[in-house]
Amino acid sequence: MADTDPKNPGDEDAPGTRQTGEDICPSCNGAGQLGQKLCPDCGGSGRIIVIVGVA
Repeated sequence: MADTDPKNPGDEDAPGTRQTGEDICPSCNGAGQLGQKLCPDCGGSGRIIVIVGVA
């Protein structure tokens, strides 16, 4: 995984990393917005990357 892959502040790891998956952003409940602005945790996607397994 390259260091240039987009990672939002709410992500636990970079997208595409092994043992990760998408989940609904808990900050905006999947809406992608907080009020009139993009959610800062998911970057407006409504999804975050979470670790789903242990190595």
